[in-house]
Amino acid sequence: MINEVVKLNSPQMVSAINQPKNQVNIEGRGTGKSFKIGWEMNDIVRQMPRSITAITGRTYGQVYTRTLPSSLKLLAKLGYEKDKDYKITGKPPKGWLSPHEPVTKFDNFISFSNGTGFLMLSQEREGSSRGPNLDREIVDEALTLNKERYDEEVSPANRGNEEYFGKLTSDPVPMHHGFRYVSSMPYSQDQRWLLDFGKYYEQEAGILLFDIWNRVVKMQLQLIEAKLNEDIRLFKEIWNEIVRLKRQIVPFVSKDGLLFTLANAFDNLENLGLSYITREYKKQSLLTFMIEILNWVIDKVEDCYYHLDPQKHIYYDAYNDDYIRGVAEDSNWDAETLETPDSRFDLDCDPGKPLEVVFDWGAKINLMSVGQERNFNFATKIIEPVDCFINEFFNKPDETPRVMIEELVDQFCNYYRYHATRQVDFYRDKYGDHRQPNARNSQSYNAQAIERFDYNGWTVVPKSHRGMEPPQHEKYLLWMNMLKGNDPRFPKPIFNGKNCKFTLISMNNTKLIEKNGKFDKDKSSERSKKILPEEATHFGDAADKRMWTKYSGTLHNYTSTFVNPRL
Repeated sequence: MINEVVKLNSPQMVSAINQPKNQVNIEGRGTGKSFKIGWEMNDIVRQMPRSITAITGRTYGQVYTRTLPSSLKLLAKLGYEKDKDYKITGKPPKGWLSPHEPVTKFDNFISFSNGTGFLMLSQEREGSSRGPNLDREIVDEALTLNKERYDEEVSPANRGNEEYFGKLTSDPVPMHHGFRYVSSMPYSQDQRWLLDFGKYYEQEAGILLFDIWNRVVKMQLQLIEAKLNEDIRLFKEIWNEIVRLKRQIVPFVSKDGLLFTLANAFDNLENLGLSYITREYKKQSLLTFMIEILNWVIDKVEDCYYHLDPQKHIYYDAYNDDYIRGVAEDSNWDAETLETPDSRFDLDCDPGKPLEVVFDWGAKINLMSVGQERNFNFATKIIEPVDCFINEFFNKPDETPRVMIEELVDQFCNYYRYHATRQVDFYRDKYGDHRQPNARNSQSYNAQAIERFDYNGWTVVPKSHRGMEPPQHEKYLLWMNMLKGNDPRFPKPIFNGKNCKFTLISMNNTKLIEKNGKFDKDKSSERSKKILPEEATHFGDAADKRMWTKYSGTLHNYTSTFVNPRL
């Protein structure tokens, strides 16, 4: 019996009505993305009783903390009761039906009373995502997948049971042996395989889906501005043009049975309200807002200042799975508990070592980058010294009535409240020694941050580089040598793709230019009326400061084999 009425927004209705074999949903925050996996589980339970579906994540921690909580909330709305209608892990109660495919281990298995099962799979270790024959695949946040390993281990197992659900029956179930990938917008080159699923729009119907979608997104930005400026006439004109454009990209199922969809917060306007979107527009940086809320299709800048290789420099599987599993079981898989992580959830955070922090100060936005040296490369799985970017924090004036600097430091201290070594190595922004944040005291930005760390019980060890800010050309050469990774005198920097998402977006979209025979960052976007000065390269600048302070001496103290081109 359904506990409450569940209303579908436009993207959800498109998904529910079409019932294709395969679905790929690329959607921004606020679209009800998490709803779809819970709804999919309900469909599978009803349409394919005694089937087994894989729910795959980069790690078990990702599945436990990001996929399950929202899915379980939706199932509760649909009337399912935990431990009565379904059981998470452990052998199911006597009297419940079993899946057609025999199951011998229930460690990461969700059993339903009608015999339907969902097998949670992880890519943490090679081979760990192998399982029994499957009837369907579900992947949440598919952009984090190791696609090659997934194709080798999970997809081949999507076979069998044709006599129950497939072509050997008189009434085949359309979703049998299909998949659903749900994801936010890819933001690096190795994730763009997800967008390739949408190419059939042009191939089958001549629709330039991504071009038209980005035109819609840009007009939605104009719509927000018209709303804020109370220009009713312009608002109506833009709204009507958006409606016209969206009619050109009405979702349809491909000849092969694939439904690819793009959606953003405007597609859930009835539930969110325009006030939510305008509030987020004011609160967030423009780049964050366009990607997270409006689902803007982004490309990496070809002549990029930072030569990041997704395989060598970015990792996603740094969840502390064993600890998270313990939290899940102790709380009986309580959704609220699993959705509020702290540093104990992070495998790349060593509680026995200090944390390295660097700030980038601004009147309208403050950012903090967090790093730590480790002796294990989470990207390549090799035991070697690396310098990890493990987290990031930021705030803006609209987010808090408190003093921005104090609130930002408190964000960090709350997340790392269980960190055993309560020491931060504070990499000073020289400009932060001279700038004063407000009129209530005469302290500089850096001094106020240090005072707040002390207030929260942290010891601060200041770190500074010699001299003033170095030329961009020299920082570029330092990054080039570090990212090449073939000289032991330079560290290997790596980035947590889950926790440092906006650092990577910033760095991947920082263009390299030539100025007076030297390399420089293109900061022209900082002068745009649409982009605040701090937005375009802010996180990248924070990364520069820590790396330059620590390793610039290495760049200057030996003759590099790197040849300065175009000099």
